Amino acid sequence: MAGEFALSEAQAKRLIKLYDEAEKEMLSDINRLLLKDPESRTAAYQQQVLSRVRQIRGELLEGSRTWCEEAIPACYIDGIRYANAEMGIDVGISTGFGKIHQQAAQVLAENTYARLEDVNAIIGRQVDDIFRTLALESIRGSVVGYETVQQAARRLRDSLAERGITGFVAKNGAKWSLSKYAKLVATETTKQAFREGTINRLAEEGEDLIIISHHARACPICVPWEGRTLSLSGKSEYPSLDDARGAGLFHPGCKHVISLSWKALKE
Repeated sequence: MAGEFALSEAQAKRLIKLYDEAEKEMLSDINRLLLKDPESRTAAYQQQVLSRVRQIRGELLEGSRTWCEEAIPACYIDGIRYANAEMGIDVGISTGFGKIHQQAAQVLAENTYARLEDVNAIIGRQVDDIFRTLALESIRGSVVGYETVQQAARRLRDSLAERGITGFVAKNGAKWSLSKYAKLVATETTKQAFREGTINRLAEEGEDLIIISHHARACPICVPWEGRTLSLSGKSEYPSLDDARGAGLFHPGCKHVISLSWKALKE
């Protein structure tokens, strides 16, 4: 079943690369500032670096919007194609990609962009905190000596080296680097778009019974649902897809896909 997500994985790599490169560039600029001796770390130079980091953030946000507008609909359409193949329907995608599907793909794209906007705001707050800390330590340094400024710079460098630029803070307080969170968003949303395209297309053609794929070394959350027949509508004798999702199926990182149930094919 891995081949079904080939396009999703390719599209995800585009976003991961975008965020990985942006994070490295921002870290490089900030580290150059922190490595300078206090006399060279003037307010004008700090402002220059801060402006450059803000420019990178702006370019990252613009790239994120472009990615959402291109990648999410592409993966959704790929899900439609997969559903058509499951049903044995040979139809041009321009015919299958009607208004309802366009709206669904747009909602997925907008939701994804909203998440990336939130991440961009978190980056901005973190970077601003770094510069405020450095400015305060510089003021202290004029009173108690520049050693305290260097200690602050070293502490900030160590923190950045350990966790990178924080892109997301989990509910348990864990801080995820920008590139790590981008990888999660990219892989999760592209697969979700593919699945939603598949589900909506099957439902559009009146199909209701589906089956969940099998995978080696599947996680304990998904194992109970592997190979089971589910109902898209929830109006049959079988458990509904919503029940399975509520129990954790299709969690972040999940590789399971749906196919038409053999019962549906038999009928």
